[in-house]
Amino acid sequence: MFILEPNPNREMKILLRSVKQKLGHIPPQWELFATINPTRFKMFLEEINYLTNHPNIKNDFFTLLRYTIANDNGFTFCINLNKSLLLSKGYSLENLQGLEGTEKTLPLDKRHQALFDAVMQAVYTPQEFTLEVIDALKILDWSDADIFDAVDHGAFLFRFSKVIKAYSKD
Repeated sequence: MFILEPNPNREMKILLRSVKQKLGHIPPQWELFATINPTRFKMFLEEINYLTNHPNIKNDFFTLLRYTIANDNGFTFCINLNKSLLLSKGYSLENLQGLEGTEKTLPLDKRHQALFDAVMQAVYTPQEFTLEVIDALKILDWSDADIFDAVDHGAFLFRFSKVIKAYSKD
């Protein structure tokens, strides 16, 4: 599966056990991440916790964003994890199909769709992510911090998918 064999230390095994209790399983890429860099893995889990409890952006937004970017980049591990999470929350396969291809329709309100579109623009064509884009989001009551959190998480997943692919045997 990976060019390195996941072998988390004792502290990470305990942390991964709590992940398994929440998710029902341990995503293999998380076990690898916990093995390679326990400090960064803990930071990652703290980030996920922060986003899960974001004060302004719906929690599902981040899961939908991860699913979309993973799907765009053939990041199978993350596609499967986020698909499972979304289906368990009541989203349909039709909702998820709306996130595939070029015209991506987020199954949330128009305000979140605008933020989603801006994140996709920032990640894939950053030169088109302009002050005008940010100002349009602010008109919809997104703050600079909200916009940053969304773009940062989209860029993280884009980067993380490349790193995990680099460590994959396939």
